[in-house]
Amino acid sequence: MSEKVYLSNAFSISMLPPNDKEHLIKIEEVSVSEVKEILRNGFISAVGHESTAHLLSEMLETSVESSRIQVKLEKGDVLVIYQLLQRLPEGKVLNKEELLQLPHKWFKLTLF
Repeated sequence: MSEKVYLSNAFSISMLPPNDKEHLIKIEEVSVSEVKEILRNGFISAVGHESTAHLLSEMLETSVESSRIQVKLEKGDVLVIYQLLQRLPEGKVLNKEELLQLPHKWFKLTLF
C-alpha cells in the first residue's frame, strides 16, 4: 500500500484508480484536531486556490501550498477534504474573509 495523504477542498470519482471496476472507500466526518493529527507526518496539497490554501494554513496551523495537481488515489491512500456546505456560483473565487463566512465540514476518505 502506498499510504499517501492528500489535502483537498474537493473529491471527485475521477480520483479513484481508473483500471479498477469496483472501489471500497470509507468516508468519515472528522474534527480539525483530527485533521491536524492525520497531516502531522506530511501531506500532499491538492488545494487549488490560493485564498483557500491561506485559510487552511491558519485553521490547521501548518503551511498549506496552493497546488492544482490531479490526484490519483491508490489503495491505502487517505484524502482529507475541506468541504464547503453550499455550492458557489459558477466561476466564483472567494477570498479568505468570504470563505470564513461559509459553513463547512472536514472529511477523511480512505481507499481500501
